[in-house]
Amino acid sequence: MISIRKISFLVIIAALSLTPAFSEGKARVYGFSVSPLLGFMYGHSEEIVYKYPGNDIYLSELLWDIKPLFYAGLAINFGPRDPFANSGFFTDASLKAGLPIKTGIMEDRDWQYTDNNNLTNYSLHDAVSHGSFLTDISAGFTWHISRFFALGACVEFSYMYHSWSAFDGYRQYLDSNAGIIIPGQTWNDQIPKIKFEGEVIKYAQNWFIVSPGLSLKGKLSRFFSLEGSFNYSPLIYCADRDDHLKRTYEVDGVQKHTVFTEYIKFGNFFDGRGKLCFSPKSNIAISLSFGYRYITGSRGDAYINGVKDIWNDTAGVGYSTIDAGLALKYTF
Repeated sequence: MISIRKISFLVIIAALSLTPAFSEGKARVYGFSVSPLLGFMYGHSEEIVYKYPGNDIYLSELLWDIKPLFYAGLAINFGPRDPFANSGFFTDASLKAGLPIKTGIMEDRDWQYTDNNNLTNYSLHDAVSHGSFLTDISAGFTWHISRFFALGACVEFSYMYHSWSAFDGYRQYLDSNAGIIIPGQTWNDQIPKIKFEGEVIKYAQNWFIVSPGLSLKGKLSRFFSLEGSFNYSPLIYCADRDDHLKRTYEVDGVQKHTVFTEYIKFGNFFDGRGKLCFSPKSNIAISLSFGYRYITGSRGDAYINGVKDIWNDTAGVGYSTIDAGLALKYTF
C-alpha cells in the first residue's frame, strides 16, 4: 500500500513541476498560493457482487457509511493572481486526510436464491475508518471573459483511498444447507439476531480517476466571488480488498480467513463543486466549499483467496459523498 507521506510528496512535486517559467514581467501576473483545509464528507461507499455477468441483478451488497468522515488537508495553486483581469495557465493540487474514527454502520445484504431475487441474508455492524486519503491534481487554462467572469478548463487526476473495519453487530440469515438456502423461506426482520463480537470484516478501496473539467467564476463585489466546476469521466479504475475474518478455511492444518480482491474499471464519474470566497485583502481569501462526487457502473473481475472467480464481470463498486469544507488561502 502506498503511504500517505509518499503520495503527498509526489503530489507537491507534480504540482510544482507543472509550474511554467515566466519572465519577470509575467511573474507579477501569476501567484503561488497555499490553503489549509478543514471539512467533512458524508455519504457511503458500495461493494457489489452481481449474480451473473452482463446484468445488474445483485447477489451481494455491502454499504460502508461515511457519515461523517472529518478531514484536514492542504491545497496549493499556481495561476493568475486575478482571473477576472488576466488569462493564463494554472495548476492545482489538494490533499485531504480523513481521521480514523467511527463513520456509521456497515450493512451487508445477500440475495442467494437461484430462482428469484428475494433477500436471504442481512447483517449490520459498526463501521470504523482506519483512515482515508484523497488527492486531486489538475492543470488547465483560465480565460478572462470580463471583469466579472472567468471560464476555465482542465484535466484532473484523482486518487482516493478508504479503509474500514466492521465490528460487533448482528446477522439475520435464512436457514441453509451446505451453503444453499433452503427453499420456501421468506426473509423478515423478525428472524432471530445472531450477535457478533470483535472485528468481522476489513475492507479497503483504491480509486484512480482521470477526468476533464470546466469551471466558471463570477465576481459578486470587491470582497465576494463565486466559483462552480463540473467533471465527468468514464476513465475509472478501482482495486479493492475485502477480508471476511469469520469465514475461515484450513490449509495444511492452518486456519485462514477468506479474502476477496477485485479489479474494476470504467463506469461513470461525476464531480460537481461550488465555492463562495471572501477576500478582505488581495492576497488573502476565506472560502466555503460544497461538492458532490458520484461513481456508478464500474465493473470487473473478482479473485477469491488469490484464485480468479469462475465468473468474469461480476464485481462492482460505487461511491456517493457530499463534501463541505473551509479553507484559508494565502497568495505569495
